[in-house]
Amino acid sequence: MDMGSNGFRDSRLDWIYSYWLQKRGGRRAASRGDLAPFEIKPVLPILNLIDVRREPLGFRHRLVGTEIVERLGRDATGCWVGPALYGPAWQGIFDGLRAVTEEVRPYRRITRLDWHARHWLSMESLELPLIDDEGEVNMIVRAASYFIDPQSATRERCIVSPLVA
Repeated sequence: MDMGSNGFRDSRLDWIYSYWLQKRGGRRAASRGDLAPFEIKPVLPILNLIDVRREPLGFRHRLVGTEIVERLGRDATGCWVGPALYGPAWQGIFDGLRAVTEEVRPYRRITRLDWHARHWLSMESLELPLIDDEGEVNMIVRAASYFIDPQSATRERCIVSPLVA
């Protein structure tokens, strides 16, 4: 398996992580305004922009890339992270997004999609916090790549790795 310089299976995840690190500069995270659509055009199909609501804490899919929609067979744009969307896996997904928000740090996940109708798929994702002018996370960029993993049944459901922030 060919891994990028940051250890991702999909080189597009490696690229978007490097891009985020560059745009972040000396701050804790990049901001939404730092992302230039013309610069990230090649990875737009695998991006998911997630709005962060603070009180009460919640996460809403603002934009879901076309490749994600094709792989999952549904468009979650406008949907909130919860049991209606993710079934029994929703709390783990919510808690993962909470960690990105509260820690203001990126995470890499490899997950079995056992909550989805296409349960044979696995997903490698990169979750990157975006901050507002006060330094609070107001959006998360998730880049996702899907693959069939023959070992998925023999490993834990979700492998989570915090990345250097």
